[in-house]
Amino acid sequence: MTNVNELSDLEYKVITYLKSDSRISSSKLAKELGVSRATVAKVIHSLRNKGVKFTVDFYEDGKLTVFAIANSCINEGECYRLIDGRFLVITSGNMNEIEGLLSKLKSEHYFIAVDKTGSPSVKQKGLKCDYCGGDIKGEPLLIKRGKKRYYACCRTCQTHLVKKLNKR
Repeated sequence: MTNVNELSDLEYKVITYLKSDSRISSSKLAKELGVSRATVAKVIHSLRNKGVKFTVDFYEDGKLTVFAIANSCINEGECYRLIDGRFLVITSGNMNEIEGLLSKLKSEHYFIAVDKTGSPSVKQKGLKCDYCGGDIKGEPLLIKRGKKRYYACCRTCQTHLVKKLNKR
């Protein structure tokens, strides 16, 4: 796992934006950060080289479990003393609670697990058409190209998007 201290300020900002909206376009991200699209591409390439993985995970109740190695024990969760004198801290919470805990612990070594029990239902709110940029109301039309997925709001946009993708 990449240590947050190893990330540049711009890399950290890119990750923060992607955490809040993983489908943000590079153009919009570049505009928000006040840099060029090429710079955004270089930052994302740099993050990948540093071992940052971009994944999507959905969990219904928002509960995560963190396992952290720390120099001190805190009152939240379970604590186990390790042979080297440090502690293994295990606790659960939502992402904000976990981020707060990790900042208290100042831990560089941690693992976050998602409880995948239950069957989550995903609501598509604010999904945009990858061709016209309009809001998608109802079920989106999906176009797959390799590992990438594109969404269209109507058959017309789907047809034009397929043509555009085939030209690449």
